[in-house]
Amino acid sequence: MNYTFGVDNWGGHFSVPCSVVTQYLRISDGDHIKVLLYILAAPVRTLSSEVIADAVGCSVDTVDDAVAHWTSLGVLSVNGKTASAAPVVQTAVQQTALPVSTVESIKPTDKAIDRKIVVSYTQKELLEKANQDSELKHLFDEIQKYLKFSINGKELGRLVELYELYHYDVPTILLMAEYCRSMDKTSVNYLATTLENWYSQDITTYDQVEAEIVKRTELYSYEKIVCKCFGISGRLSSSQREYAEKWRSGGIDESLLGIAYDKCMDGTGGKLRFKYIDTVISSWMNKGIKTAEQVKADDEQFRGKNSASSAASEKTNSYSIEKLEEMDKNFVLRNEGNKQ
Repeated sequence: MNYTFGVDNWGGHFSVPCSVVTQYLRISDGDHIKVLLYILAAPVRTLSSEVIADAVGCSVDTVDDAVAHWTSLGVLSVNGKTASAAPVVQTAVQQTALPVSTVESIKPTDKAIDRKIVVSYTQKELLEKANQDSELKHLFDEIQKYLKFSINGKELGRLVELYELYHYDVPTILLMAEYCRSMDKTSVNYLATTLENWYSQDITTYDQVEAEIVKRTELYSYEKIVCKCFGISGRLSSSQREYAEKWRSGGIDESLLGIAYDKCMDGTGGKLRFKYIDTVISSWMNKGIKTAEQVKADDEQFRGKNSASSAASEKTNSYSIEKLEEMDKNFVLRNEGNKQ
């Protein structure tokens, strides 16, 4: 679809700093943008929070929060403070309390998390932290490359929590964000909760997190192979995932999964039974069988043993039958002699 913009009908235009679009759009919500656009388009250079709030249809606190956001980024200046970007807009901001992002956090010890604390940061404080810490600023700037939605103040607080309280470094958090995106989990809350759980398992360094991601990625891929081989739509149950992890660790590849599935169908009358399949695969693992050729050889050996056993059994039965027939014949002859 093509779009045509009626420039002649605009009635005027104004400038927006390029940095707003190229750098800060990802970390700014809708209210931030509305307030900034009104300020940039206003015919006067000094505005009150009440005027802006009335014009854009939001609360004074929201305006103050938005102004603090753009001031900390250097797009605006407040009451004569300098700003790095143009145009500079002087905005008279009342000193009212800003909305607080309250994050209930856990204070880690050396090996365990033992007590709760509460960390409260305003949007302004969070952004000031980022301006004072280049690593944290890099985290705020880069995180949106991996997550779909704009990050609000509370979510920024969760990232600071991971960084300051759990001492995960920025590369580790971004690595986790990339992993979450690959799993279609694009919320800061999922990322933070997962890392906090891993912390309790002593997974705290970049190398440890990377190793855990590799392990989980391999298992997830293997689970998809199991589902494909067994004709399962959706995901495996928790007990089925345990079987899958056992088979993956034992080196059971897709070809063996297919053979085990066929044996299960033959042995259960067409019913999928993970326990049955596990019994088959466990016997292969105990024998060191890891290829389809080895399975074929093992089956032939098993059939050979059964054939030999059947032949021996038939021979024994034949001998016994002959003896019984001979005994029966003698019995008849003896009876005929007695009659004479």
